[in-house]
Amino acid sequence: MNGEAPVDLAHDLERLRAGERPTARSTSVDARKEFTQWRTAIAHALLADLRPGDHTPMVWLLEQERADIASGNTTDVELLYRLIAATARFAQPEDALLIWRAAQTTDETRIGVDVEQALRAGTEAVLRRLEWLVTSNGAQAKDAQAALAWVREGITNGAASDLPAYFAWSDERFGLHISGPT
Repeated sequence: MNGEAPVDLAHDLERLRAGERPTARSTSVDARKEFTQWRTAIAHALLADLRPGDHTPMVWLLEQERADIASGNTTDVELLYRLIAATARFAQPEDALLIWRAAQTTDETRIGVDVEQALRAGTEAVLRRLEWLVTSNGAQAKDAQAALAWVREGITNGAASDLPAYFAWSDERFGLHISGPT
C-alpha cells in the first residue's frame, strides 16, 4: 500500500476499506517512520471522509496509533483522541475495552480521554459487555475489570447525565461527520 511509488491516499484508503491491513516493509527505523507517516496520512484521510462502513478500518487505525504511541514511535496524542472519538461514534459495545486501553496509553491520555466516549454504545450495553468479558475469565478479563471500574466511576461521577450533549460536543471538537447513519 505504501510502496516506492508516490503515495495515492485515495487508492490506499479504498484498499484499507476493502480489508487490507499493511505493515511496515521492514523493522528498520526509517521503514517504521515511513509507515507511521503513511498511516497518519491515511487516518486523517479516513477521518475526513468517514462512512458508515468504516468501523473496522477505524478500529485498526486506533489500535495501530495506540501501539505506536505506547512504544514511542509517535507522540500524536491529538490524532489518538480523534481516532477514539471516531471509533466511539460507531457505538459498538465491544469497542469499550479498546477505548479504555487507548485511554491508558500515556499519562496525558489517562487524563484527557473522557469515559463518555466508551458510553456512546449505551450505558447498559457497555456495562453488560464489560461484565461479560470479566466473567468469561478470558485473556481480556483483567483489562475488562479495570475498564468496568473506569466506566462505573465515570457513571458515579455523572458522565452519563447528558450523553447527547456530550456527543454533540465531541463530534464538533474532533471534526467528525459521517456520511449516513452509524
